[in-house]
Amino acid sequence: MLCGVAQARPASKGWFAEGGLGAVNFLPPRASAAAAMGPAFDVRIGRDLFSWFSIGIDLAASSHEATVPAPPEGEWFQLYRGAGDARLTGRIDRLALFAEGGVGVTMISSNILGKVMITEPGESFSIMFQAGAGFEYQLENRHYSVGLGIDGFMAPQFEKFRGLDSRAFLRYTY
Repeated sequence: MLCGVAQARPASKGWFAEGGLGAVNFLPPRASAAAAMGPAFDVRIGRDLFSWFSIGIDLAASSHEATVPAPPEGEWFQLYRGAGDARLTGRIDRLALFAEGGVGVTMISSNILGKVMITEPGESFSIMFQAGAGFEYQLENRHYSVGLGIDGFMAPQFEKFRGLDSRAFLRYTY
């Protein structure tokens, strides 16, 4: 009798936390030949300033096997990344498409890539630029969403070391 059209609940906006798992692969042939694709973990925290714009801090870590010529063999290194970033989002009902980008710093845990001249002796930090895109789907509880994203990053001090970070993530907005 008192039936009406049910409206979709709007997605939450405000402070958020996002956690993702994925993989990092390196792009230039020289870098991809020296470092294998490896697992990655990403955490992002921030605030939605508007329904279509958010700012945040992105922290990521990945582990890679160094595939440099022997000796040594079986060496691994970790790549740690941290950046301030911004995200533009367009929402279509429960689906949101986004583009993001930021600037930060990256640290490599080992000098093993110095063997193939990607890093210099004693060099372990670089400025980093990143940009990417993806989508997220709002779950029934409007505070949660799941999504897929891919970011490209570049570390100029590491002989233009570039990579792709692909991830699946869960986001909670307070």
